[in-house]
Amino acid sequence: MKTLLLLLVRYERSPVPLSEICKEFFGIGEKQAAMMAASQALPVPAFKLRESERAGWMVDLRDLAEHIDKKRRQALNDYTEVRT
Repeated sequence: MKTLLLLLVRYERSPVPLSEICKEFFGIGEKQAAMMAASQALPVPAFKLRESERAGWMVDLRDLAEHIDKKRRQALNDYTEVRT
């Protein structure tokens, strides 16, 4: 829940354009992110608000927060395994 709140504070809206988050959270550029969104190959669901090829892809911050929290849990589990 904290992750979602922090994302909402940062972006001040949800959903957010994929173009605003693709580099930081997925390490890919806008063009590649759009191609991956079209085939639903991103680690989070992406959608368009309008039925138009020119409409931008959007990501709901709840999905992004869940993805971030899942990755953190995985890293914490890996870390714990190595340390014990």
